[in-house]
Amino acid sequence: MEKIIAKLVAKNYYEEGTGLTLDEIETLNKKIAKNIPPFFEAYLSVFGWNENVFWGVFNEEDDFIEQNELIQELGYTDFIAIGDEYSENLLLAKIENQQLFLLEDDYLIDLKMSFNDMLNQAVEDLEEPSFVVRQQVNTAYVLLQPYKNSVLQAFKNGFNQLKVEALAQEDTLYGLVVSKDPIRKAYKLSAGSFKDFKVEIEKERMDVEYLWDPTKMAYQQALSMDDILIDTKTELEGKALDLLLLDVLRELKEEGYFDDQMDCFSISIQSGDVYLFPEDSYDESLGKEHNLKTIIRRFWESPYDRTRVLIDNL
Repeated sequence: MEKIIAKLVAKNYYEEGTGLTLDEIETLNKKIAKNIPPFFEAYLSVFGWNENVFWGVFNEEDDFIEQNELIQELGYTDFIAIGDEYSENLLLAKIENQQLFLLEDDYLIDLKMSFNDMLNQAVEDLEEPSFVVRQQVNTAYVLLQPYKNSVLQAFKNGFNQLKVEALAQEDTLYGLVVSKDPIRKAYKLSAGSFKDFKVEIEKERMDVEYLWDPTKMAYQQALSMDDILIDTKTELEGKALDLLLLDVLRELKEEGYFDDQMDCFSISIQSGDVYLFPEDSYDESLGKEHNLKTIIRRFWESPYDRTRVLIDNL
């Protein structure tokens, strides 16, 4: 916690005198009928209910008490509720190891980060977005425009091949992920088998991460774009090509190109540590970052919610 405070002081975001006293924390323990774990007690003793820095953590004592009473009633006794998103998705921390989870429809979703990770990430996000980097990506994106038709044809050829393979298996597709080999930088299309989807959702413990992992999807097809990849050797140029490909997918979707697929057919591009969707604008995609705020506010793009939507439409 001392390192977090030092970083905030350096950025002029630290506000003294907002923490709770030991007596106030003890009173909270009595109100929720359990001891607040040391990691969150340390947070409250420094920041209290301060909403200026740490997005998502409770900024009202009454909300903290009410939601912790709720999760106890639901049987989540190994967790403590530390925040929410507009009183909808509860943010829980596992008491024994600080790991964060999102509680959605009585389903726990592992956010794959700890409470301490969240604090450090929030401090790092106080930095101004790198305007220079985004400008460089945008410049590369403009220079790649002459390749747009080639990207379109490469995608259509690859996707048509996936549909032929699925049809040969008397199968259909439920989702498509465009990803890139981290070493060769070559693109590939990964499509999920609807047969596999039906098997997975019938299991007692459904694995939604498995359903949207491109490496686990049944149908795989390389995209033939070697001539374009020659001119996209840097990471910035690679990001620009992702955005160009996203333009192609967006326009195809608007034209109804995917209408022959099942309802709510999901399409995305794995771009570094984020996923890009045709539903997003160019500016949203250019500035998208992988952080807790994105995960919670864009919950609709999570494997859990994409699976739920498909199940609802079956």
